[in-house]
Amino acid sequence: MKPLSGIRVLDFGLLTAGANTSAMLADLGADVVKIESGAYMDPFRTVGQRDTAPGWWNRSPQFHFTNRNKRGVALNLKHAEGRRLILELAKGCDVVVENFRRGVLERFGLDYAALKAVNPRIVLASISSQGDTGPNRLHASYGSTLDATGGMAALTGYADDGLPRISGMDVNYPDQVVSLLASGLVIAAVMNARRTGEGALLDISQREIASFMIGEEIVAAGADPKRRAPPRQGNAQDGIASQRCYRCTDGRWVAVTLRDANDEMTSKRVTAQMNLAEWCAARGASDATAELNAAGLAAAVVRDGMDLIRERNLAGDTLAWLPDGGLVKGMPYRFAGVPLVVERRAPDLGEHTNETLRELLGLDDDALAKLAALGVTSAEPERI
Repeated sequence: MKPLSGIRVLDFGLLTAGANTSAMLADLGADVVKIESGAYMDPFRTVGQRDTAPGWWNRSPQFHFTNRNKRGVALNLKHAEGRRLILELAKGCDVVVENFRRGVLERFGLDYAALKAVNPRIVLASISSQGDTGPNRLHASYGSTLDATGGMAALTGYADDGLPRISGMDVNYPDQVVSLLASGLVIAAVMNARRTGEGALLDISQREIASFMIGEEIVAAGADPKRRAPPRQGNAQDGIASQRCYRCTDGRWVAVTLRDANDEMTSKRVTAQMNLAEWCAARGASDATAELNAAGLAAAVVRDGMDLIRERNLAGDTLAWLPDGGLVKGMPYRFAGVPLVVERRAPDLGEHTNETLRELLGLDDDALAKLAALGVTSAEPERI
């Protein structure tokens, strides 16, 4: 039994912030039912498009990263019958995860008040850019804009150009962090709901979480209103003699930290008084790291994704492999004696609609045929 076996999640999560939150819960054993439709599918389905053959929207790598271990149900929220079925499904769920723009659930009549009316124990994890209240509640964002609004970009960058640096679309650091914290909040809320019989609305602001990650800097600024933000330092760090990356002869990089004057003396002994940059440039990254480590210095090869795969021997570790052999993001936790594996690839659009509606709502073939005829369960994208 996985830790969240017996928990059911109704998933409206999109992209990373929402869909990866529910993926964390699915990895832990929750039964996650992802809701999309031909009228509106997860935008990740269109990212990284590899071909134009029929069904290409089911082949996005990014979509597979954040939707493994889920089943997919097509229900059109723009249709009254689709909304009615959502509320029927909510009666048997513990959690709803969503990161729509603010106001979308209210317009569809699926906000927390409506969900609580049919299931008092429901937990709604409402993930948004700026939170459910306040003057900026309707603002949309990406991880890059959250770097800016949360204060991170004011601290990152290099001293020589003074420009702020953001984590970028390929990393979207705030989105990754919020999915980890949000999944923990959901678990705590479900535990409380099972104890008290009362659900909860979790108002999760990505900007506030981004600011939390640099909380000590914000507190320091608040303690001294005249204090200016510290200058950007690149790889440098206050109190550390030297902290830099050096390119080696094989094209790879080595990160080296010299903590104090003693480390600097040790470095000069190892390099025979050569400049560290020149010394590294004459060696392979692995050899340079080994020599520096042997002298007691902190040094490490800068690894890329393939390095990490090889060094973790992922071929023998099912944590990040799909059943068909493809790779997805691994899981950030393990449980002793409980294998956490990717048991199910990400679903095709609406792949499990009929079987799920039969199982959870008891619909028969006639009812399913009527829904299909009305377009409620259409799994063909209306717009590309």
